[in-house]
Amino acid sequence: MRRSTTHRPAHRLVSLATLLAAVLVVAPGASALSPATAAPSPQRMYVAVNVATVWTNPGKARPVDRPALTNPAHPRKWLHDMTPDQRADLTDSNRTQTQALYGAPVLVLVQQGAWSQVVVPRQPTPRDARGYPGWIPTRQLTSNPSYARAVRSRPFALVDRGIGTGLYAGPKLRHRVLTVSMNTRLPVVGRTPRAFVVATPNGREWLPKSRAHVYRTEKSIPRPTGRQLVRTAKTFLHQPYVWAGRSGFGFDCSGLTGTVYQVHGITIPRDSGPQAQDPRARRVAATNLRAGDLLFYSHSQSADDIYHVAMYVGNGRMIEAYDHLTPVRITKARLGENYWGAVRYPHR
Repeated sequence: MRRSTTHRPAHRLVSLATLLAAVLVVAPGASALSPATAAPSPQRMYVAVNVATVWTNPGKARPVDRPALTNPAHPRKWLHDMTPDQRADLTDSNRTQTQALYGAPVLVLVQQGAWSQVVVPRQPTPRDARGYPGWIPTRQLTSNPSYARAVRSRPFALVDRGIGTGLYAGPKLRHRVLTVSMNTRLPVVGRTPRAFVVATPNGREWLPKSRAHVYRTEKSIPRPTGRQLVRTAKTFLHQPYVWAGRSGFGFDCSGLTGTVYQVHGITIPRDSGPQAQDPRARRVAATNLRAGDLLFYSHSQSADDIYHVAMYVGNGRMIEAYDHLTPVRITKARLGENYWGAVRYPHR
């Protein structure tokens, strides 16, 4: 099985002159920037597409990745167009890092040609205290001041039902503008009988009330039970595996577990190794597993070599995003070879 979301291979640059206007030979998160490109402080911008894929560096994008680089982005077409070998190459060539959803903030460190070097807040990582590092096409970001004000001052609607939902151009919910993933959060500026009126990076849209709940703050989200975590994870059964995926369009292993927890107001580290070693998480014996616990796998039994995470469902089974050939599935919990152990994050 291919490694999922920790201990990524060393960065390797790949030329792609036909697709990119400029390529900057700098690893994500690097701080050694020339005076001509270094920003005095990070600029807060917002994702303006339904899901922005965060790349290791601009040179990692390939022609087949074009649907993931445009505005609007077309994540389903991107996944559909890739062959199994091309999906595997996302992992093998360390092309992608994570994803950020519509309206999510990013901190822009540098803009270079058509690309922005960013960190993604609310995706914790030991690699950068500010958020998960990588590169996003600048066309997929906006600084929209009115949206920024709404984010600061308004409660947010959290898409928490179904794989995703449509955003619509009016209160009758007839003309779909965009399809967004579960865990998308958008400021609420009004209500109709059927919809929340939400501010978006592209203006104002209507979100069906049946697909979301509104909260004033992250702490307002009710703490889940383990069974509720599992129920949310099951929503994504049969969705495709994609390296660095963190949306209803496709997941990697820790993208799935991290998203499920975050939908319920618990933000855990982005990658599997840090998820296992988070000081908030308590080790759990295999004989005491409960629904919602996270199961980890390591080739060497060292926490530093953890390569995979799954969620315990109950009755000796687990749910996981396994590899590029295997959609999200429920399978027998593997508690033998390579099993490192389990942790439990605080929940009801």
